Amino acid sequence: MRGIDAPELKMPYGKESRNALVKLIGGKRITIYVYEQDQFGRYVGDIYCDNLFIQEQMLKSGYAWHFKTYDKRPEFAKWEREARAAHQGLWASEDPEKPWDWRRDQRNARYDAIQVY
Repeated sequence: MRGIDAPELKMPYGKESRNALVKLIGGKRITIYVYEQDQFGRYVGDIYCDNLFIQEQMLKSGYAWHFKTYDKRPEFAKWEREARAAHQGLWASEDPEKPWDWRRDQRNARYDAIQVY
């Protein structure tokens, strides 16, 4: 989804985030406006379902971060700030780990495990 990053399943709030997304779009018809492909070849776009902007819902409910590195839309930052202030979803935790940091740490741990000395 363009502009947001959600916790990985093995992270705290990962399953809750996935469940929130499934509740919004599971078994329903969605519309995806594709804007680009990322460096991994995945399509990146905005998702709508039942006249709801899905990224907005995920940010407002506190189940995703605004991915500021790749998306500068000010409303995304606003929705994340509001969810943080209200301690919604993952923002109920004092300092939730960012998914991009978690993925980096996982990659580094795998690299460290396979190094031969």
